[in-house]
Amino acid sequence: MASTEPEQACGGSPPGSSRRDIIVAAYCLGWALCFTGAMQVIKSGLVTHRPIAWVVAAVPSIASIWMLVAYTRYLREADELQRLIQLQAMGWGFGGGFFLICGYLLFESLGAPAVEPATLAAIMPVLFAFGIIAGWWRYR
Repeated sequence: MASTEPEQACGGSPPGSSRRDIIVAAYCLGWALCFTGAMQVIKSGLVTHRPIAWVVAAVPSIASIWMLVAYTRYLREADELQRLIQLQAMGWGFGGGFFLICGYLLFESLGAPAVEPATLAAIMPVLFAFGIIAGWWRYR
């Protein structure tokens, strides 16, 4: 008797993969909150003492180290399909973001409104997320 269930590419997700997804997403969210919080605290002038301001500015960098360690662990434990999707998403995020940023800087020199560097940098994670969604859709 033939099975009626569709075959999955790479035999489905490895055990614990959704837990790893949640952990990486939590670290990414944690970094984003640290970055946004530090930016707001510094811009609003809540911290006037110079050494404390430097500590506030360093918090997102420290959080990024934890995030990168979690992401590296995630990639080591991922199966081949998950790694492929991540690699393609990195190409979209880094490559697409780099070229969009460079392109906008040219338009800015022609009179387009100036945009904050953090706003331009936000293009990269948005394109990375687009790459992951496109990969999931392609290999579902």
